[in-house]
Amino acid sequence: MEPRSSHAGPGAGSAPPRARGLPGDAGGVVVGANDEVVRDRFPYTRRPLPWVLAAFVAMLFLVPVDSAELRVHLPVDSHVDRFAVAGMLLAWLVFGGDQRALLGTRRSRLGVLAVCSFIALALASIVFGAERIVMLGELKLSEKHFALLLSFLVLFWFTMTALRFEDLRGFATLLIGLGTFTAFWMVIERRTGYNFFFEWSRTVLGPVARVLPPLTQIHPTGGERPVVVGPTRHGLAATTMMVVVMPFALVRVFDGLTRRTRWLNAAAFVLMFAAAMATSRKTALLVPVALIVYVAFYRPRQMLKLLPVGLIAAFALVHVLAPGSIGSIVNVGRDVESNSTVHRSGDFSALSPDVHAHPIIGRGYGSVSEEQPSEFRINDDQYLDVLWEVGILGLIAYAGMILAPVAIARKAIRSRDPTTSSLALAASGGCVAFLVVCALFDALSFPQAPYMLFVVAALTTIAAAGPAGNTQRPPAELARRIGRPRPAVAT
Repeated sequence: MEPRSSHAGPGAGSAPPRARGLPGDAGGVVVGANDEVVRDRFPYTRRPLPWVLAAFVAMLFLVPVDSAELRVHLPVDSHVDRFAVAGMLLAWLVFGGDQRALLGTRRSRLGVLAVCSFIALALASIVFGAERIVMLGELKLSEKHFALLLSFLVLFWFTMTALRFEDLRGFATLLIGLGTFTAFWMVIERRTGYNFFFEWSRTVLGPVARVLPPLTQIHPTGGERPVVVGPTRHGLAATTMMVVVMPFALVRVFDGLTRRTRWLNAAAFVLMFAAAMATSRKTALLVPVALIVYVAFYRPRQMLKLLPVGLIAAFALVHVLAPGSIGSIVNVGRDVESNSTVHRSGDFSALSPDVHAHPIIGRGYGSVSEEQPSEFRINDDQYLDVLWEVGILGLIAYAGMILAPVAIARKAIRSRDPTTSSLALAASGGCVAFLVVCALFDALSFPQAPYMLFVVAALTTIAAAGPAGNTQRPPAELARRIGRPRPAVAT
């Protein structure tokens, strides 16, 4: 926790203190000149929109949103996250958009353009394929999936307009805290079969919502893997939530100001890794490896110093926290012969007739339903699904949407301001995690995964834009007094 600001006395001749980790246009904000600029940051802010966003993200980690439906009769899905998105829209209208400029800098404009390009192509694929979609009775499917895609856009837009640069550190702490709490109960689920998220949601939401039972199965028959789902309906979605948050803790292990901070974040990282491994999904091992490579690209000396001991300690703790999870994942013989591997080998050949028939714009976004496996093939690769539904242009736009925040974060990561650098590296690491995840399963089929992508993409864009992206900047007199930051960071 940062020290509270102190004011120099009236006759003091020393330079005023700076707020550590709260850079202004040039990297530091003078506390004595404008206390409000320093204090009005999440979680110490009274601005309502950051708290609305925090409540939505907490809901993703604590409530199985894809298994909870409100007891109302509507022509559309009544899952609780749909109402929460509508609530965010209402909050934005009531409280007025806050202080964040959606298109304030060239970098933020690039991030927004990448997201809007994919959504525009998804809509175009439906429009150009409307005749065939209607003829095959797939229009409702497309409408449903496109509406869900728009809800992801709303979350991205809301995050961009609700948070200021100064809010990022506190919001990153919230993500780590939620990830750690969720990871703890996922480890308990692996050992006991008790799913805290479904049980408490059924108790609290029971009068107003119907919560489906979890698919948890820790003692499967027939040699199948244990099923651990956390606050989702599939272990892959829970794993994605963990690996998207893990880089925030990992970067703090390197850049934390105190030994206590570094150890606490190391423990959080290992616990989230153990929870991901508890799902017995290969994604839980492959994505952290990609994250380590990505962070090592920018922090090579720190990574090489800690990696050997860190890996040994991490796997030892995973073995203690989630016994048998490592063996269930690292089982080459079973993986080669598994139904999943056989299914993956035929993914593209099964789609090739449709891809060749609609190569540019695809057969129509959302015209394939993972909920109807008897009619549609379920692929274990989101990139193939996008190619199938939105064509080559859509695939390029989709990959660009994920990579755009990573690209615009490069300069910020190499910034002399340590706080900007650490925040940009951690948030962009979440985007890299989702990039790898999409090659391992159909990530858009589970709402928690894309929700997390659009949150970290917005955080990356805000971090890359820096304080210059804030609509309300420090006064001109304050800006002239801003100096270079201290060489310390607390992300």
